[in-house]
Amino acid sequence: AYSRADYIYDKEGRFWFLEINTLPGMTPTSLVPQEAAVVGIGYGELCERIIEISLEKYR
Repeated sequence: AYSRADYIYDKEGRFWFLEINTLPGMTPTSLVPQEAAVVGIGYGELCERIIEISLEKYR
């Protein structure tokens, strides 16, 4: 399972919670894959990791 939590950061240095998206987009141009790419995780690897983590629940 995966989700995306959205926050904003204000001028006073505070984080403000906006929402949790329990089913964020998973096209290569969606935010979750873009965020993963920033830390060196490609789209295919991201999909594999999500599947592996999900399957662990049933092992």
